[in-house]
Amino acid sequence: MLATIDTARFQAFLAVAEHGSFTAAAAALHISQPAVSQHVAKLEREVGAVLLERSARRVVLTPAGEVLLHHARRLLTGLDDARRELAAVARADSGRLRLAVFPSAAATFVPAALARLLAAFPKVNVAMSELDPPLALPRLLGGDADMAVVYDYPIISGPPDPRLVREQLALDPMAVAVPAGTVLASRPEITPADLATHSWIAPGPSQCRDALDEACRRAAIAPRVVSETNDYQAMLRMVGAGIGIAVVPRMVAALAPAGTVVLRPLARTRLQRAVALVYRAQVALTPAMDLVRTLMAQAVQDEFAVPMPAAA
Repeated sequence: MLATIDTARFQAFLAVAEHGSFTAAAAALHISQPAVSQHVAKLEREVGAVLLERSARRVVLTPAGEVLLHHARRLLTGLDDARRELAAVARADSGRLRLAVFPSAAATFVPAALARLLAAFPKVNVAMSELDPPLALPRLLGGDADMAVVYDYPIISGPPDPRLVREQLALDPMAVAVPAGTVLASRPEITPADLATHSWIAPGPSQCRDALDEACRRAAIAPRVVSETNDYQAMLRMVGAGIGIAVVPRMVAALAPAGTVVLRPLARTRLQRAVALVYRAQVALTPAMDLVRTLMAQAVQDEFAVPMPAAA
């Protein structure tokens, strides 16, 4: 049985399990290798079980180590949450807020929301990481982020994760970016069938590409992809250069190069992106986190009020 909780020992054990060696764990924790070994040895004595099997090449978890690893992660995440919430109680207008945000949100509505947050809570230390949902959600669940701005596509999405609270900010309909001055640019809306014979600039392997492929499958068309990029600004610039057309979220309309790109609604398809703010279900919201909920929703609505660029 554990008589006391020494977080340093758990952190050392977790680092060895994640990095596969005592040397790599020491480098990650910025302590000496003997110190890591001592922490793990003390933890093994306290739990009464061998947690790690040492070999010349790599350290691997024992069955007891596998069990403790699961609980160690939850313990350290819970302690971090407790420290943050206690700090918030002691001083509600300060503390740390870690956000994971997908790239096109970081380039559009999120800066306005963060500016308003810092105006209300100037002593809050906001740290934002730009991450797509497949990377942001594990970080959130692991306790390395407090909130995340994410997206998914209802056309391919699965059941919600019960460990997370998901507050929908907007349904972001997809649009077609076409070069200005073309026949497509003169149409009020465009259907997938209208694009069947055109060259496409599409996302690389990603949720976005999976959703686009599914929409094309349902429309019975096979897009001719001539270029791939997950950078919407680069995608829009390639459209402006006449390389092809692109199906993009409505949200990125403000990023379209003026005079060279026209965005038109994509009709006769259910392809849209659901944008949401997500946080862990068991976490008590600090005043800053609670305000973020309101500010993100308002900033999204402001972003969608920006009209699609018209032809020059």
